[in-house]
Amino acid sequence: MKIYIALCAIMAAAAGAATTAVIDSERIFDTLGDVADARELLQTEIEEWQAHADSLQADIDAISQDLERTLMMSPERRREREALLDEKKRELEEFAASIFGPGGQVERRNSELVAPVIARINEAVREISIADGYDLVLDAAGGFVVYASDALDITDRVLEELSTAGTSDDQSE
Repeated sequence: MKIYIALCAIMAAAAGAATTAVIDSERIFDTLGDVADARELLQTEIEEWQAHADSLQADIDAISQDLERTLMMSPERRREREALLDEKKRELEEFAASIFGPGGQVERRNSELVAPVIARINEAVREISIADGYDLVLDAAGGFVVYASDALDITDRVLEELSTAGTSDDQSE
């Protein structure tokens, strides 16, 4: 990805079309106290969620051991304990998915905590870019565009070219 950033910067410089700058978002995150505070808070919440998951697992283990050790249990009592075991397993799976799975609470909470910091960084990059005349700012750590001047956006031209090319292809058939 860093090769891609370097290539974009070289192409922009060669074309003389854009003044390019680079930031290192990892270094910015490591330096900002706000990010460390957010990470610490998230870690505390993760530990609480993990403790709850561990508690559910302990319940499952206790019920399983109870079923294994008690041979003299009535069939009705055994069915009740097995049903409870299945319920606890389902509860743990649902909890783990809702907290730790894709789109889960950990992911959402991380976004909530870090989003204001990212917004501040993006605003600072935008202000510096406008003040110093940068048309394009790339992130060396993440490999993506952080800021681009509207003058660099050729989306409308590409759409126009595609619609024109599509029309000529249709007419030639």
